[in-house]
Amino acid sequence: MRNSMIYINFEPFAHLFLTYGLAASDIVHEPAKAPHHVLLLPPIDEDEFIDPHTGFNVISGQEAVSTFMRSQEASGRSWLDYQHGAYLQELTPSEIAELLYLGHMKTHMQSPFYYKLQNNFVVLPLHNAMTNLYFRHLSAFDFALSSAIRRHLRWAANEQPFWLRLRQQQFPIVPPETLKPLRQLMTDGIVFDFSHVIFSREHVKLPVIQPTQRFIPERDVVGNQVGSLTLNRMTKQWQFDQNKVAESDLIN
Repeated sequence: MRNSMIYINFEPFAHLFLTYGLAASDIVHEPAKAPHHVLLLPPIDEDEFIDPHTGFNVISGQEAVSTFMRSQEASGRSWLDYQHGAYLQELTPSEIAELLYLGHMKTHMQSPFYYKLQNNFVVLPLHNAMTNLYFRHLSAFDFALSSAIRRHLRWAANEQPFWLRLRQQQFPIVPPETLKPLRQLMTDGIVFDFSHVIFSREHVKLPVIQPTQRFIPERDVVGNQVGSLTLNRMTKQWQFDQNKVAESDLIN
């Protein structure tokens, strides 16, 4: 179960998503959309470039940032993007202290979207394989989630009989308008359960579960199925079918 699910809990006011199963590579699902500059929060790597004003490691250049986000290192590093190198020089000591707090406590003291940095993302991996993700624009999260769903579906489809795998490698993007109705459910936490995904010639049906216990990655999920994310393989269209009444049977 550990590697066959995505968990999301959404805090709307902070634009904060507590997640499991999303990767930094999902944020830059298209290399052309990768940020041009990334500020890595401590610990500091003395062998990498260190910005003299902040004392933090930085990565610059779209290609270098894209390579970092697809690396194993990215899964354990806290970072945020910024628009221009000169903006770092404008940070005050108190703002640098806020960044230190952000990297150490893995949560915000004030809004983590800085006017001076013009950042769109903050990524804070936690000790339990979960990650706090901040998105300035919620639509960007929808695209990241779509990327993660398609990635997990490819893994799940590889376990299917050959006749079901004929067209499995090219799952279409899940459009934001399909994912938007899920956002209200995310405030209480939801799980996309790829261990129970149903593949057929006509459809791919992915259960959406609302846990009834605290989500812990190492434990099986107990909860109610609140709907299904369904792909029509003929039309290549996604839709979310929400249960009018949550199913009474627990999934575990």
